[in-house]
Amino acid sequence: MVITAELLTKIRLFGLLSPRTQRSIAEKAVLVQHPAHVDLYQQGDPPTALYILQSGQVKLYRQSKDKCQILALPTAGDCLGAESLPTGATSPYTATTITPVSAVMLPPDVLQSLMDEHSDFQEIFLRLLTERLKQFVTLVHDLAFRDVTSRLAMVLVARAESEGHLAAEGILFDRLLSQQEFADMVGTAREVVYRTFKHFEEDGLVQMTRESIIICDLNTLRRIAFQETR
Repeated sequence: MVITAELLTKIRLFGLLSPRTQRSIAEKAVLVQHPAHVDLYQQGDPPTALYILQSGQVKLYRQSKDKCQILALPTAGDCLGAESLPTGATSPYTATTITPVSAVMLPPDVLQSLMDEHSDFQEIFLRLLTERLKQFVTLVHDLAFRDVTSRLAMVLVARAESEGHLAAEGILFDRLLSQQEFADMVGTAREVVYRTFKHFEEDGLVQMTRESIIICDLNTLRRIAFQETR
């Protein structure tokens, strides 16, 4: 696929850029494709490229010894990477593909030149960083003020709303994550996630298979998700 200015207009926020800036990005961007289960970059790496996902899904996570916290699951249309470019710091997290991924990539030197040459791109880049910061602040809030049941419900609601499609039993989406990865998302042990899923199934809120999750009662799950219990 050739990267064109027309393609960039379909990407959220990039459509706000001037035609001149879009053409400049199209000339310098690179289309990359990666299989599942490879690192786009690792925690502690020098400032990374900016990736604009065209297809596939990625997990962002921090690792400390034997503990892991999944920070986000970007999907098609989302941007990731390059947060540390303005300060020259190392990357704050690892980005690993969950499925095969196709993305538009802007290497760090290209990013810097685009910001130097185009003030509207500088503004869009700042908005992308701000959105990621708000996402991480929300995660800190959820870990501090919601219990595991609420946090797991929130993860399921978010995935149903962003990835799900209607099926006979409810809203269906690919499972993708192991129970350990769900535990890494909500900040608890795998055994606690297993028990919480069992309660959701017994209450008729979800159905699970090895390949998929069906949300049977989204409204109730949403109410559970937004309960603050601490």
